[in-house]
Order: sequence, then structure tokens, then C-alpha cells
Amino acid sequence: MTFTVELVSGTLLTTEGFVEAHVEFEDGVVISVGDGLSKHATAEGVIVPTFVNGHTHIADFVVPVDTRLSLEELVAPPRGLKHRILSSIPAKNLTDSMAELSRFMFSRGISRYVDFREGGVDGAKALTSVRGNGAEPVIMARPSGLKYVPEEIDALLEVADGVAVSSITDWDYRELSALAAHVNGKGCQFAIHASERIREDIGKVLDLKPRFVVHMTVAEKEDVVACAEADVPIVVCPRSNLFFGSVPPLRMMLDAGARIALGTDNAMISMPDMFQEIETTARLLRSQGMRELTPLIDMAFANARILLNRNDSFNIQPGSLCDLMVLRSKGGNPLTDLVLRSSPEDPSMVCYGKHIWRKLK
Repeated sequence: MTFTVELVSGTLLTTEGFVEAHVEFEDGVVISVGDGLSKHATAEGVIVPTFVNGHTHIADFVVPVDTRLSLEELVAPPRGLKHRILSSIPAKNLTDSMAELSRFMFSRGISRYVDFREGGVDGAKALTSVRGNGAEPVIMARPSGLKYVPEEIDALLEVADGVAVSSITDWDYRELSALAAHVNGKGCQFAIHASERIREDIGKVLDLKPRFVVHMTVAEKEDVVACAEADVPIVVCPRSNLFFGSVPPLRMMLDAGARIALGTDNAMISMPDMFQEIETTARLLRSQGMRELTPLIDMAFANARILLNRNDSFNIQPGSLCDLMVLRSKGGNPLTDLVLRSSPEDPSMVCYGKHIWRKLK
């Protein structure tokens, strides 16, 4: 089979900063990266890696949000609004909605998303059905109840990439410890929401050996330092947190040396759009006294990849999987343009492996 060599040209983001370059790729693999611009490009602009959305609940897109409800009333298991809606919606409606959002994400530069998928084994299976239909889900399944059932965990891990739970507050800690030990013992990822509504005991959270934690919105400095020292990344979702009246302590997290990744959280209140998430994060960091924008590069591109693979790099180089998008150039500083002035309408091409999306002329 013959594959067409593609060439894109423009301002390329590397681990050393932005440079003028062109990138050739074929059959889903980068074959060369050259200095300077090319007149033969099929797409031109700012060339950056695709996004990995570090935390989603895309099934929530079908939930008609009631803005009068508190965070707990909306999302806490087992009787939060979202759980009642998701348990009653027809399966086809749910999978159609998740497929729609997967396509939405890919066309906006998201190649993969880490989804905390409720509904036990059936819920995880529903999300597997959208694979190959846009952005690829990394499925962090959730048990059907708040009890550790070994047989259910084994069944979940046959379908999903790992297991993720709501919080230690929702669980009997002995049950949760047994569940986490089971998942970790299988060599799979275990993750958990932490200190989102109330401050939780970070020692107990870290004793569960999570691969990463999500939110830490009401955490104290010593909690964040503990995560940094344990090399446990924190996924933050500023737009979702702000909706519920919380301001994530982003500057404190950076000062503590924590590894921070970005996610978009519940699709009932925040579309899975990483451009909006980056811009919101940048403005929050500035309001917290941070004047430097470069930390956003790691937060947006590098750290969510580390959730999936400790050795993954966002550097686009010969021999690597083609993992890039081309954005419309605005002609200014590429960093500030990317962080503050880009929109989901800017990608003209998105490529992850052999899967390519092109904006219609």
C-alpha cells in the first residue's frame, strides 16, 4: 500500500521553545523535521502537539444541568443529579452523545482524553464503543457501587485502562484501600478525586498509591507539597471549579513543585475544549501573581501525557508517532497567541497516528 507524504510548515513548538521548521510524516509516523519554512506544505501555521485532556466526564453531556444545585447535589454518588440521569437514559442515546463529543474533541486538537466513566462494567463498555470515532478515550472505570467487589474489579480491568473513584469521603476507607491495592496489584492505573468539596486527608489519599489525583481545589500547601514529593501529578479543571465557586490554588501548586495537568471535567457544564481551559488557567495564574506563561506549556502538553506514560514526550521528532496539529497563525508572539488568543476554530489539521482531520475550506 502506498501512503502520501504530508508536509506541514510554520512555527514549531519544541521542548526548547518555538522555531521555524517544517515536518514531514507518512503512514502515521514523522519522517523528518527540517529547519525553516517550506513552500510545499499542505498546512501552514503554528505546529504544536495534540492535547491530552487529563480529566473528563463526557457522558455528562446528556445531563440538563440545574444551576441551582450545589456540587454535591449535582455529582456526588449515588444520588447526585448526574447519577440519576445517567442510570435512566437509553444506552444508544448515551453512546451517540459520547461519540459526538469524541469527534468534537479531535477536531479541536484533542487526541486522547482520560475519562472517569461511571456505570460499572456496562458504563466502561459503552465508552469502548466510541473508539476509532474521534479522540481516543483512556477509560478509568468506576465500580457500580461504593463497595469493593473483587470480581467486579477484575471485570472492569478487562474492559478499562484503570479504575477511578469519586473521593475517600464517599467510601469506607477499608473498602477503598482493598480496591486500590487490587488495581495497583494488577499493574493498572488507580486514580481519585481529592479535596474538591472539602479538604481530605492527603496522607490517606496517597497511601492508596494513586497514579494521579484530580482537583485539590481546597487543599492546603502541605497537601500539595506531599503530592509533589510523592511524584503524584495533580489534574486541575479551573473552569469547572470556578462554576462551583472554587478557585484552584494554581500558583501555590507550581511553587510547591507539583506536576500539574489540565482537564475539562463535567461536560454538562464545560465543553471539552482545551483552548478555553488553557486561557482560563493563564488568566487565573496571572491573577495569582504569576507573570510567566511558559509553565502553561507543560501543563497543556507534557504533563497529561505523563499520566498515560511516564516516558512520553511531546517533542515532535523523526521516528515518533505523528502527534500534531496546525493552528492558524495570528502573527504575534507564538506563546501568548497560543495561550491567550487561540480558539477551537484555529486548527486546520489534526493528526494522531494515521487518523487525520482537516478543516473544510
